[in-house]
Amino acid sequence: MRKITLSKHTRLLLNGSETLSAMKDALTRAKYFINLEYFSFHDDETGRTIAGILSQRARDGVKVRMITDAAGSWRLGGKFIRSLKDSGIEFQTFSPFTFHRDHRKIITVDGITGFLGGFNIGDVYLRQWRDTHLMIQGEAVHELDGIFAEMWEKAGGHYVVSKATRESPNDGVPVRIIASGTGKDYRTIADEYIRIISASRKRVWITTPYFAPDRNFRKALFSAAERGVDVRIIIPSSSNHPLVSWASQSYIDGLIAGGVRMFVYRERFIHAKTMIADDHVASVGTANLDALSFGINYEVQAFVYSTRLVEELEKVFTDDLKNCTEENISERRKRPAIARLKELAGRLLSPIL
Repeated sequence: MRKITLSKHTRLLLNGSETLSAMKDALTRAKYFINLEYFSFHDDETGRTIAGILSQRARDGVKVRMITDAAGSWRLGGKFIRSLKDSGIEFQTFSPFTFHRDHRKIITVDGITGFLGGFNIGDVYLRQWRDTHLMIQGEAVHELDGIFAEMWEKAGGHYVVSKATRESPNDGVPVRIIASGTGKDYRTIADEYIRIISASRKRVWITTPYFAPDRNFRKALFSAAERGVDVRIIIPSSSNHPLVSWASQSYIDGLIAGGVRMFVYRERFIHAKTMIADDHVASVGTANLDALSFGINYEVQAFVYSTRLVEELEKVFTDDLKNCTEENISERRKRPAIARLKELAGRLLSPIL
């Protein structure tokens, strides 16, 4: 588990245009280096905008390193990648020949500004999905750089530490940035979620787009609800992965029976991966609550100990609830048999979703 570091500034980014604007501003200001690691990077208006900034910074002498996942960014053609390399960008693809995917979304600039969260680079994420991203500044950014460096080496590159602006290590709010993946990092994010839920005394509010929790995670939720913790979970009404949506629905009855309040978001597809616990822990990152994120894919999640950020995420959660319907057992008993069969299929396949 990575140590607790400090972020002198944290900024919640709540929609695609706000996230893209903050990223563009930080990238444009880069003096020394840019590290970018993304699961899904598209060759569309949004992707070309970011690529154009990266290429210009590389031509201006900024060291730009970029990793994309081969499966998540399969639409990137050779011409697009060659144009990146021709501008001076160092580019790596995380291998397609593995079941593990690099599901992270990371940007760091000069060692002082970092981004992570649910927002991928593409028009669909900008305009059609409800997502949450986080910008951090200060010492905590060096943790993101270290996570990027490890993946750069895994992808076949040789990471050389770049010149960076060093921030005071005694300035800011505590942040624990946790990376999960294979080997020693197996289940580290899941275990941190469970640790925080198990320690909660007042509330645990979670938003996740893909929900297929394992037994240990469900047990932590049930235990929290049993001791009087207000446990609420928002999931989307439908998903871009139907099997995952069916699997999510299959868990609802048992969770309600165990005291967990379940809400279904009815507007756009909600892709945020966030949690608040009590009044002092806020989490934003890339990890879904399913088997892939808990033990197979490479993920990154920030756990921020900040009452201000908790208050901001609380407002976001309550605003999202306005677009939700709370599930109840009596209404769910009316769902058709075909829906139950789909849920059963999703439940059986959830260990690999």
